[in-house]
Amino acid sequence: MTKTAIILFAHLPEFEARAKSMSAISSKKATQKISIALTQHFYTLATQTSADTFLIDSYHQKGKTFGERITNAFTEVYAKGYENVICIGNDCPELNLNQLQNAIFETEKGNVVLGPTRDGGAYLIGIPKNSFHSASFLNIKWQKRKTFKDLKSLYHSPITELELFTDLDSANAISAVNPKNTLIRFLHHIIQDFKLDLKVTITPFILDFFFVSRAFLKGPPLFA
Repeated sequence: MTKTAIILFAHLPEFEARAKSMSAISSKKATQKISIALTQHFYTLATQTSADTFLIDSYHQKGKTFGERITNAFTEVYAKGYENVICIGNDCPELNLNQLQNAIFETEKGNVVLGPTRDGGAYLIGIPKNSFHSASFLNIKWQKRKTFKDLKSLYHSPITELELFTDLDSANAISAVNPKNTLIRFLHHIIQDFKLDLKVTITPFILDFFFVSRAFLKGPPLFA
């Protein structure tokens, strides 16, 4: 067992489609397909690192509020014996393997690692166990414009601040990311397929993926 775990904290596709539209054509099916592609990408990416990976989807998140759910996720993974926990979502296509691995190295040196988003949130939160205080973490004003600032103010220990990135909360956000990004190009293809009224099938294999809450499989990322 390694010292560090990565939590991929993500909604199931049907939950994602209820919360937001990732397609300019406002298709729930398109949003579901995009959600599947994003979650598979980041799950596979995480398993390429030196850390163990936990997928904590909508059915495995515990708590009524976002703050309760993410705090419980960190607490439960620490309880499994990990000294460092890094949490990522499935909505930051600019995050790559090298950046994620470097975040692991930084937390293993004892640093808190935070990745800010342009809307004031965080796409990556890495915390050594001895720097995690559940009560303070719970009381962060989550999913607000000041979430990142509130997170940063919690820690007096060394903080490694990552590059500012865009998270995907709408079709407009997809368009705002560099179109040369391989994952973004793939998402544009999904949207274009729906615009052309092509049939897109969500296979049983893909749906089965979301019932895995933990795995340590090794394989190449979907997108290099």
